[in-house]
Amino acid sequence: MSLVPDGTPLVLLNAFPVDRAQWEPLLAALDAVPGDIITFDVPGIGDMPLPDDEPSLELIADAAVLAMREVTGKERAAWVGCSMGGYVAMAVAERHPEAVAGLGLIGTKSTADTDEAREGRLALAESLEDAPGHPDPRAAAEPLLGTVGEGREALVEAVAANIGRHRGDGIAWGQRAMAARPDRTAVLAGLDVPAFVAVGEHDGFTGPDAAAVMARALGVTPTVIPGAGHLAAFEAPEAVAPLVADLLARV
Repeated sequence: MSLVPDGTPLVLLNAFPVDRAQWEPLLAALDAVPGDIITFDVPGIGDMPLPDDEPSLELIADAAVLAMREVTGKERAAWVGCSMGGYVAMAVAERHPEAVAGLGLIGTKSTADTDEAREGRLALAESLEDAPGHPDPRAAAEPLLGTVGEGREALVEAVAANIGRHRGDGIAWGQRAMAARPDRTAVLAGLDVPAFVAVGEHDGFTGPDAAAVMARALGVTPTVIPGAGHLAAFEAPEAVAPLVADLLARV
């Protein structure tokens, strides 16, 4: 959507394996912003078809920069990514630093996968190839959320329904792309742009240690989102919206 299309665009890069609907609560919580807001899905997720290319975060990063420039007419944007979206944002920062006016990283990490994590991703990708979808969307959704008590069930159902919309080959493509990513901590250390790092209090996938590494490289203080898990902007949009608004005010 475009509110006042004269300012710096905001690109929101979603987590995996959910589509851009992840950002709807955050968009509802944001006040008027100075420029265009762009959300789009990664290959094989949502309405985005799979390319013939080998799985690659760099492919997504290049396409995202091209799309941002074509849609907005601007050369630079503030890039905010959650989980896999953070990996893509860091690939943008490495390959197209001139396109980065600001950077927000939520529930993600700058380091590469361990050998064990990489093998796990590739094994899951192999099992999902040509499958109609994820075998158990609810089981995949449960650990993404930190909310407890009232409200948790509705969040789990929403995320599970989102995961259940995507074919197995799309999920497999994304897992292979993430398994191949390098360590980009040095990329963050070389940036000189406004930035923030946020992590859910109960994020079991990245956590405070990974947030501290990125924050230290960027020269910022990490923000811990109380009660939230991996999808902090989905669970606690009212806590993440001020971070995004402040980022846009500083670019």
